[in-house]
Amino acid sequence: MRAAIAFFCAVFATACSAGGDDLFLGVFESETRQNFGSDTPGEWRIQVVAPSKGKYVATLYRDGKLIGKQELVPCSEDKEGYLRSRPSGHAEVLCSDAGGGFLSYVENGIYVPAVKQKYIENPGLAKQEGLRPGDPSFFETRHHKAKYYAHAQWAFYGFRKVGP
Repeated sequence: MRAAIAFFCAVFATACSAGGDDLFLGVFESETRQNFGSDTPGEWRIQVVAPSKGKYVATLYRDGKLIGKQELVPCSEDKEGYLRSRPSGHAEVLCSDAGGGFLSYVENGIYVPAVKQKYIENPGLAKQEGLRPGDPSFFETRHHKAKYYAHAQWAFYGFRKVGP
């Protein structure tokens, strides 16, 4: 397959050079849970094509079943709340017509608050320590290093690019 793509690009160089530099063209699969992915790596799949310059269509699948398609356009990174406290570095976002971020590229990953593992393993520990719901002591900031993130229905996951 890769040989066929390389041959196509050699013959039609202008077609390949236009899309070859685009971070969002291709196929993406959800990451592992450790890297902010879904419970099953690859459970979610997104295929992104560009019917014209600056316009994208993302097709979302879950476990191989079509969930739906969305038209997307480049937008400001401030449209995606998960990028607000990210490490410095290059970021780009594709938004739906509704204006919210759908697919993001983040050079250096994201920071996400999470419940500390000790409270997950031992829920009674919070009471022993006199902590109340929402206490900042429950949480720690985790750095996830996936470069792509997307909204998959009601959830937000890390993704990896798996194909052109």
